[in-house]
Amino acid sequence: MIHRPDPDGTLLIGQPAHAWISGRMARAWKWPFQPWEDVCLAAEQHDIGMAAWDARPELDPATGLPYSFTSMPRAMHVGLWSEAARLLLPQGRYPALLVSLHGTGLYERYLPADQLAAEPTRSYLAGEREFQSSLRRSLDAEPAEVDDAVALVRCWDWMSLFLCTAESDRSTMEAVPSCEGEQVTLEMAWIDGDPARVRVDPWPFLEPSLTLTVEGRLLAGRYDDRESMLRALDASPWRTITLRLSQL
Repeated sequence: MIHRPDPDGTLLIGQPAHAWISGRMARAWKWPFQPWEDVCLAAEQHDIGMAAWDARPELDPATGLPYSFTSMPRAMHVGLWSEAARLLLPQGRYPALLVSLHGTGLYERYLPADQLAAEPTRSYLAGEREFQSSLRRSLDAEPAEVDDAVALVRCWDWMSLFLCTAESDRSTMEAVPSCEGEQVTLEMAWIDGDPARVRVDPWPFLEPSLTLTVEGRLLAGRYDDRESMLRALDASPWRTITLRLSQL
């Protein structure tokens, strides 16, 4: 669950909705990548492990709201990511491999060594590495191609999170595969402080602008127990955010 500040409370955006933005950006991308359909599927389903949880979330007692993806207890987060690639596997081995690599990459990039070596993270990483090795053997996939695909899924995830969270004025992502083996650093920044219009540089999309929408549910209050929070969530109004990306 993503929490986006709103004048009337907190807009809650589901992880699958955020991932669908990633998928739409993948399908609008101008720099070629392969295998195209599999990578796009991985982008738009990379948070499939969160889907059931987001439908009936747990209450974070510290905020009185559903846990955000950044505030979840480690065991809860690991449990959801342990399921993700297996849930995608019936749709294809290659996208399942990319989602598994994306998940382990998040842990390996952002957690210190002592936390990586502690349970339950250690067992999660060991299980995913075995799963990844099995899929790599089955697919006989070109390692450099897989590395580029994972880097792109990571890039679209970052771009979508920037758009959905509206937490920072600007952000950059390094080592984004572009074309002919080149890598670029992408920057995103809100235009005139408007969290609906964003500049992307260099411009990575086929068309001169890109309009995206995402839906969320608005919670105006804080809750003391999960049941009251879920009732409020069921009755909460939906809001649609329109996001306009350009190179200006």
